[in-house]
Amino acid sequence: MDSVENRLCFVPGYSAGDLFAGADSWEQDSDNNNLYFGKIMKKKSLFLVVCFVFCLLSAQPLHCCVGRILVVAVSGSPEQAIMGEMLSILINERTGTTVNIVEYDPNACHEAVLKEEADIYINYTGVAQAGLGGANDVDDPLEVYALVNQSYKEKFGMVWLKPFGFRGPLTAEGGDKEEGRSLAAAVSTREVLKKFPVLDRVINKLGGRIDDNAMSELMKKTENQDIKETVREFLKKENLI
Repeated sequence: MDSVENRLCFVPGYSAGDLFAGADSWEQDSDNNNLYFGKIMKKKSLFLVVCFVFCLLSAQPLHCCVGRILVVAVSGSPEQAIMGEMLSILINERTGTTVNIVEYDPNACHEAVLKEEADIYINYTGVAQAGLGGANDVDDPLEVYALVNQSYKEKFGMVWLKPFGFRGPLTAEGGDKEEGRSLAAAVSTREVLKKFPVLDRVINKLGGRIDDNAMSELMKKTENQDIKETVREFLKKENLI
């Protein structure tokens, strides 16, 4: 059987004697090497822990609403029916929250949310503006939106989320949309948004995505197709679910 020395002679540029001669120096350096590698492993371990915590915190909000129930109040108009389903499917797909859609009289949706019978409803800046004293002299749609949003926060503890993009009626009973630009948006209370931590971020993904043409197309499709299927197709097309 070959000796250990003979079997080590294949190392290019070194004799077996050289290799064995270096054994003592390897042993002397072992403590330093262990200390060096120990520091590296500690840093790697700390990095992995930080990454794990970050991923945990990032993923947590997506599941914190699972098992909860959210009520969306809608009126009987085709637009409200579509947006009710839009919110229902989007919220359920994104958070796991069960969403119930309840139909109210157009004038009762706001009160239903205030009384905590519902959690969110769809309002129009023109409708809200009409109910605010001294607000009707503002014409710019974004200024009106900012005004009613601030007023609702102060008076009702409510928050207007990003406008969807299409024009709504100027009064709760309806009206000619060509007379002005009444922006449609989801409205909820601060308490509800605290209870459902990612709700505002999820709904705001619809901001500016549904203009008048998109709404007209959705309404036309629902004449011959199930509303849920129509809405789901739209959300998939927009890469929202």
